Amino acid sequence: MEHVELLSEFSINLKDRKEQENKKIVAFMSHDNIPEELLDAAGIIPLRMSFAGSDDLMSASNDYLPASTCSFAQTCIGLYSSKPHHYDFLNLVDYFMVSNHCVSDICASEIITKYFDIPRLNFYIPYTLNSEALQYYKNELLELKKQLEIIIGREILNEDILKSIKKYNQFKKKLSEVQELSILGSQKLEIFQKAILYGPSYLNELEDIINKSKSDPVKVNNIKFDLIFTGCSMFIGDYLINLIEDSGGNIILFDTWIGHSYYSQVFLDEELERIQDPLELLVARFKNNELGDHSVSNFLENKVLQLKNLIDEHEQKTGKKVGVINHIIKFCDHINIFQTFLKERLQEKGIRFLNLERDYSRANRGQLSTRIEAFMEMMG
Repeated sequence: MEHVELLSEFSINLKDRKEQENKKIVAFMSHDNIPEELLDAAGIIPLRMSFAGSDDLMSASNDYLPASTCSFAQTCIGLYSSKPHHYDFLNLVDYFMVSNHCVSDICASEIITKYFDIPRLNFYIPYTLNSEALQYYKNELLELKKQLEIIIGREILNEDILKSIKKYNQFKKKLSEVQELSILGSQKLEIFQKAILYGPSYLNELEDIINKSKSDPVKVNNIKFDLIFTGCSMFIGDYLINLIEDSGGNIILFDTWIGHSYYSQVFLDEELERIQDPLELLVARFKNNELGDHSVSNFLENKVLQLKNLIDEHEQKTGKKVGVINHIIKFCDHINIFQTFLKERLQEKGIRFLNLERDYSRANRGQLSTRIEAFMEMMG
């Protein structure tokens, strides 16, 4: 599905849900550690800002932030500043959540709430995983719960939170099955993007897609190289996936917020039965998220080990070498800081690795294509 069609369809769907079900909408910049289950339990629709940018959207943000700001943050501001037609659903947003995943997240979210007159919710995360940090995260969950209860005018019951946790857990488990389908990486990415945009309401359609693909598998042709894609996500409307596949590469795993980093965060059945306080489940998930790209102890060592294990498993299974593309949105200091360490450690292990830094400018397509093609030649 072309992204324009997807956005048009989503706009109609969101408008209908808001009007017919009288639901509020809370938007936030897409990354992990935002407890969407808590929003869902309050009867609120979580809306992840998961949209790729363009020259126009980045330029539209320059009245608010300098051009040396993360291109994704610029895009989020640009969407509210220029209000492109296919993003009409952003006018339906009732609240915008300000969080501290990175500096650009804070700046962009605060600007959107201040200059575009959208009420603000706050949810801050710690950057470590010690006992004090976990208590801090629990306190933030309690504070967010209070903020939501004021909005909806009623208490959010534990049974409703647990119901939402189980619903999202089932959704993520089903989404993980997409990884095993015999389809191109671009098709998997399209499914992930739509699923994360719609949330669990996409479950039935997701099941149909999976069942159809399993019953009638399609052989993937004209692919020379298998790749793992890590770093910054590829958001809706991004052309980068086309450049990769046109160069003969196929992404076998999206190790990003839109992909493995999202659907891998599930609870075991015994956890759901054992832990009585649903907020403690959310704290446990935060504690176990050792591969999330926030600054926790040993994050980079864990990431190197994870990628090495995934590559070894795939090569043993298929006999094909795997390369890694580390996607860095320009001026994303959060991912940029890690790029040298990640490259050196993986290359030490004999893994072919490309740090690919870029913004959303169309003028860069030729340069990006050349770099990707050179990387593919090196893999050959």
